[in-house]
Amino acid sequence: MKRKRWYIVIAAVILSCAGAAAAQTFARTDAVETKSSGKINWTVGEVYAKGIGSPPARAMNSAQARAMATRAAQVVAYRNLLETVKGVRIDSETLVEKYIVKSDVIRIRVEGIVKGARIVKKRHLSDGSVEVLVAMPMKGAFMNAIVPDDFGSSTVTPLPVKPAPISPAVPEPKPAPSRPEPSKPMPSNRPEPPKPAPIPPPPSSPSTTVFSGGIATGVVIDGRGLGLKPALLPRIVDPQGSEIYVGQVVTRTNAVEQGVAGYAKDVKAAANNFRVTDNPVVMKGTRAVGNARTDIMLAQADAVKLRNLSGKGDFLQNCRVIIVY
Repeated sequence: MKRKRWYIVIAAVILSCAGAAAAQTFARTDAVETKSSGKINWTVGEVYAKGIGSPPARAMNSAQARAMATRAAQVVAYRNLLETVKGVRIDSETLVEKYIVKSDVIRIRVEGIVKGARIVKKRHLSDGSVEVLVAMPMKGAFMNAIVPDDFGSSTVTPLPVKPAPISPAVPEPKPAPSRPEPSKPMPSNRPEPPKPAPIPPPPSSPSTTVFSGGIATGVVIDGRGLGLKPALLPRIVDPQGSEIYVGQVVTRTNAVEQGVAGYAKDVKAAANNFRVTDNPVVMKGTRAVGNARTDIMLAQADAVKLRNLSGKGDFLQNCRVIIVY
């Protein structure tokens, strides 16, 4: 009976360790941004950092040495996590670091959230030191500290669109003095050469929308190859720079609780993600815009289509958006 209990305990320990290791294993299709101090998994919406602590030379025993090494590793991990968090882009204009520097209130709140990050994995190394991996979700408390209080109610200025150059006025030429009309040439029997076909105007960007019909449950924007950068508050705009998605559509509560958008590296994986549920519309972005290239522009036809589909459902209001980059 005792042996059976030991087997159960050992199995539980193995499963818990496997679960901790799995928590750090990123899927191939996850959008992971690597920083010098840690990693940002934009697909699952978490920030990760590691820290290593060495045992003190004058520990009373091995248990105390291990405990002190673990504590030192946690301190380093939290410090690295804070540095990684500072590099998170809020929007196309601002990093988290800028908000922290600007406001002591935000700095204190963010530092408190970082110190409350969970320990995902703890590993004892052969030299007696300890490695600790910590993780912090970006949704919830962190987003609540970072998202501006007036988000969701402010009027967003459209992106500037470069106007077409205005040609200078050209004075009308003075009429030339009349000359005697030359004699008309004799008609020729040779056929006239064919006139060149008129050059058609450049076609407008065609729609890239892939949709099975019915009520859309989400949208996947394919931004691969555009140099797009992930952010907490990305915008979707039309060719005129007018906003289709983010602060004019999403409430602050939904942005904090859901996160404005998910990210992925694969369109198929994104379309099957629970965030956009079972009937998403898929579109191709045309440009990454904004100073930090975090906003994405759609072709005119796709912009019209997305506005029409969003008018028949609430998937944009509920942040059912995934961006592939």
